[in-house]
Amino acid sequence: MQLIARYRNGGFEALADGVMAFFDRRVDLQRPGVAFGPEGATGPQADSAAMEPAKVSTDISLVAIDRSDPEAFALAEVILRGVSAGLERYLQERPLFRDCCPEQQLFVNPIFNLQRYAPGEGFKRWHCDWTISDEATEPVHRVLAWILYCNSVTEAGTEFHWQEHHEEAERGKLVIFPAGPSHIHRGRVNHAASKTIATGWINAGSREAYLRRLAA
Repeated sequence: MQLIARYRNGGFEALADGVMAFFDRRVDLQRPGVAFGPEGATGPQADSAAMEPAKVSTDISLVAIDRSDPEAFALAEVILRGVSAGLERYLQERPLFRDCCPEQQLFVNPIFNLQRYAPGEGFKRWHCDWTISDEATEPVHRVLAWILYCNSVTEAGTEFHWQEHHEEAERGKLVIFPAGPSHIHRGRVNHAASKTIATGWINAGSREAYLRRLAA
């Protein structure tokens, strides 16, 4: 069965519009996106990788358990609920996926990002969302990743290497896919238009246990 799933409905379209408006309004939260430098670049692409960072964007980080900014918290909660509904559909369509996960549970990580790519910007390097780095989102526990495209841009979606597939950037489309090396991907760059997405991860285990570890 295809493990790249896409979901569309009026709720996701409204959510995409809300993300766009929030991003435009909350300039105070915008930060340069994390850009991986040339350190560790290997293989035939090493020379080109050293010429520019892997990812160039402007990001807003959201935490759906942080109430210190009521507007940001409200948006984060709505996004979390929407992606959780998409995850439930994903697992209903693929019941073995949940059965084979540790604790037979998965949850949408409450820490995620809004990202805007100006013309010519993007996540240009092939990558996957699973790593063994030590950070609050517990990357080693990531099973799935998700992207909500917040505006429609031609030739600006996500390319999946092994699947030889380009997922178009279409307003209000939620895409869920495996986080590991089986689904190495990169952003397709549009040199004339900006692209805005919300994106994050789905981890194995229970949300309650994760929140306890986060609070410790």
